[in-house]
Amino acid sequence: MKTINKQIEETENKLKELKSKKIIEDNNSNWIRISELGIEIQGSIHDKNKSYDELVEIYGKESLEKSLPTYAQLQFLRNSKKYVKKLNLTDTYELVKQEDTISRKNGYVARFCAGSGYCDLICYWVSDDSGSDLGVRFVRELKKWV
Repeated sequence: MKTINKQIEETENKLKELKSKKIIEDNNSNWIRISELGIEIQGSIHDKNKSYDELVEIYGKESLEKSLPTYAQLQFLRNSKKYVKKLNLTDTYELVKQEDTISRKNGYVARFCAGSGYCDLICYWVSDDSGSDLGVRFVRELKKWV
C-alpha cells in the first residue's frame, strides 16, 4: 500500500509533466520543422540562467530529458546552411541530452556550446550550475499524419 507521501510525490511529478506538455504545446509559433531528422525544434533558447536542477523543478525530469535535443541533432543543424543561422547555432550555449553513460551516472549534465569558429560538447558539468547565456530549447517528433 502506498503511503500518502508517496502518492503526493507521484501526483506532483505528474503535475510537472502536464505543465511541461502545456508549455511546449502553447508555444507553437516558435517551432521549426526539420524533416531530414523527423523533428521539430524550437527556434530560440529560453529559460536562460537556470540550472538543470531548476529546469527539472519546472518541467519534471522525465519530460525535460525527453524534450532536450541531442548533440548529434544540433551538430547536424549547425553543419546545415539551411538551419545554422535560423537557429543561431554560431552563438549558442544550451543544455542537451546527456548521452555519456559514465557522466550520467556521476550526475553530470551535457552542454552544447558553439561560436563562429568552433563547437563543443561538454559532458562534465554538475546539474546545479547555471549561466546567464545557458538556456534550453526543446525538440519533438514530427506528427505523423495517417
